[in-house]
Amino acid sequence: MTKALIIQGGWQGHEPQQVSEIMAKALREHGVEVEIVDTLDVLTERDLTELDLIVMEWTMGKIERDQLQALLDAVEGGVGIGGVHGGMGDSFREATQYQFMVGGQWVAHPGNDGIDLSLIHI
Repeated sequence: MTKALIIQGGWQGHEPQQVSEIMAKALREHGVEVEIVDTLDVLTERDLTELDLIVMEWTMGKIERDQLQALLDAVEGGVGIGGVHGGMGDSFREATQYQFMVGGQWVAHPGNDGIDLSLIHI
């Protein structure tokens, strides 16, 4: 059976528990065995290679170096990584390697955070 781990937490404004339950329900409907945890310690306390997918639902947090390395190693070893919106794209602002792994970093909501969009040249 396919196994997924959802890691939820951080800023509560993105409602990590509710979003995690929605994602878990969708995965379970497709036959995936899902576990939801609310600690980053799981990254160093378990064998992540037993998983098929890790879903990050953690906004504006801090990840310790050993936790990040365990996550990077798991993904490099073939474990899938997934997530949505700020739960993945705004997880760990100080972790550049995490940002490279997920392909970006959330910066702001255009026009809604006091950013003058006329200063942006594309």
